[in-house]
This record gives sequence, structure tokens and C-alpha cells, in this order.
Amino acid sequence: MNVVLMADVVGSSSKAAKQLMSDFKESIKWMNKLHRKEIQSPLTITLGDEFQGVVKSPSVAIQIMIALEEHLMTLKKPFKLRYVIYEGKIDTETNKMRAYEMLGPALTNARATLNDMKSTKNRFSVHLLNTGIAHQLNLSLFVLQGIIDRWNPTQQKLAMGFLKSDYRELAKRLKKDPSSMWRRRKSLMMEEYESLKKLIQSTI
Repeated sequence: MNVVLMADVVGSSSKAAKQLMSDFKESIKWMNKLHRKEIQSPLTITLGDEFQGVVKSPSVAIQIMIALEEHLMTLKKPFKLRYVIYEGKIDTETNKMRAYEMLGPALTNARATLNDMKSTKNRFSVHLLNTGIAHQLNLSLFVLQGIIDRWNPTQQKLAMGFLKSDYRELAKRLKKDPSSMWRRRKSLMMEEYESLKKLIQSTI
């Protein structure tokens, strides 16, 4: 069985196309480089604001998805993606150069799921052979999205700072009061966010 990771930009038609596409291409290029050993067919932009790729396992797909989500929040002009992870069969040989010219139920169903998601607010959808684990992941990702999507662009960058540094170190670097930064960390629900990440990774 194969694992397809597919995503598209949420509301791309309403955003500045030139800057978005530049950031999108660079972000996908970075993910391919960062996870090259775990990718079978590189993440490839297929329809301008959409990419697809084939990875070695569901856990790799989750890792890339969360890493990409966090990377996008550090951009000057952050944007959001809608993601599908689909475990299934690809009938043709895996293209190791680009995620083109491949056919099979996994790709067809992933694209259909991505299209269906456009009529909802959900940004994460996981479909695995083990439906029980997929259900748990979807519930956890729904809560994770609830935390992420309440952050505005300034809060996103601050949240990513908290992931990399202790609040005291971040306060010193930003020349802020440590107690104020501690309160910001609490209000952004960083402990809950990090706990959810650990739960998701341990589930898969």
C-alpha cells in the first residue's frame, strides 16, 4: 500500500498570487529536502495552488504535514493549507522524480476528499487502512486546528518562537517582560498545542 499526501491553499484566489506562489514553491522545496529520505515521490505542485506526493508511511505524512504547517506560520505573509493523507493503492509505478503520471485509487480518492473538504471548515483529513487510528487522528487534528486557526499572523510567529525557545529566552531576545511572555504563552495554549502534537505522533 502507498501513502499519498495532498494539499491545497485555502482561499488562494483571494491572496496575492505572485508572493503566495513564491512562498508555496519554496516551502515545498524545503519539505522535500528536509524529508528526502522518507519520500517516495517528491511533493510536487500540480495545479498551481495544490501539491501531491507519496511517502513511506502514515507517520511520515503526519510529520511532514505538521512541519509544513509550522513553517508556513513563520512566513512574512502566512497562509493555510487543506491536507489529505490517504493510504491505498497506486496502480502505476511510483515516479521518483515528480509526483506525475501515476494512477490508482489512493490518488483518486485523495483528490475527491480534498475537493469535498472545500465545502467544510476542516483542514485535515486522514484515511488509513486502520480506521480506528484514522478516527483518533482526525479527532486530535480537529482540536489542533482549533488552536492554530485562532492565532492571527503575529500570534503565529510568537507561537513558533515559543516552540523553539524557553519563554525567558524569547522575552530577552524580544526585549519583553518575562512574566508578560509567560502569560502570552498561556493564552496561546502552547502546552495544549505541544501535548496534542505528542498525542498525534504517538497515535500513529
